[in-house]
Amino acid sequence: MTIKLVATDMDGTFLTDEKHFDRERFSRIYSYMTNHNIKFVSASGNQYYQLKDFFKDFPETLFVAENGALIGSHKKIYQTDNFSIETTQKTIDVLNNLSEIQFIMCGEKSAYILNSATPEFYEISNFYFPELTSVDDMAMVDDKTLKFSVNCPDDKTEYYMDKLSQLIGPNVSIVSSGHGDIDVIRADVNKATGLSYLSDKLNIDPADMCAFGDGGNDLEMLRYVGHGVSMQNGSNIVKKTAPYQTIDNNQQGVLQHLEELFEI
Repeated sequence: MTIKLVATDMDGTFLTDEKHFDRERFSRIYSYMTNHNIKFVSASGNQYYQLKDFFKDFPETLFVAENGALIGSHKKIYQTDNFSIETTQKTIDVLNNLSEIQFIMCGEKSAYILNSATPEFYEISNFYFPELTSVDDMAMVDDKTLKFSVNCPDDKTEYYMDKLSQLIGPNVSIVSSGHGDIDVIRADVNKATGLSYLSDKLNIDPADMCAFGDGGNDLEMLRYVGHGVSMQNGSNIVKKTAPYQTIDNNQQGVLQHLEELFEI
């Protein structure tokens, strides 16, 4: 097997818990990949604009953002898969009526947060969503909806995942990266569909792709590629899904595995 594309999740995978990565070490790996025409993809539930900022020094990086709803490069957005108007409004109505829930509506132009959000939620949201707009009413936003990012009490994550699935219905998929963070995404969109788009665009067979992940929103991607790698800190289902495993994110497991894989 010849690896022609490497895709990695960000939080809990490529990044340490302090949201950093070893830039000097990655730079050597990135140079090797660039010289050998191996594509590097940041595949994350995070906002496109945040991911671009993380990799501003690595201009050939590609992005599968918003859990697969937005595909692009540093220079342009290739494709977006947005919610229907009806599903957007239904999701807003459901989330507005759950008192323990706070949420972000993720659009193509910006992410949106309610003016009524707590200062703590606004502060953490501002980190993950550099393009963030405060609004009084989500229903008044004029943008394509790509995803909803939901925060709930940590110990009620599974409860709210089930509840949101029941209340919103089959047009959406409910995934979580843990710690009270839940994403509401289009049922037919995930990181694997993003990689499928790149497979067609770049003429790269999925068997020649490598991917890293730690959470439930990485499962489809890990199944899709020929070389799926779980993090040591990943969930049990991720470890069972991926045929390979590396050390944890705080020890830069992604970088170590790539160094071993490419023998550099």
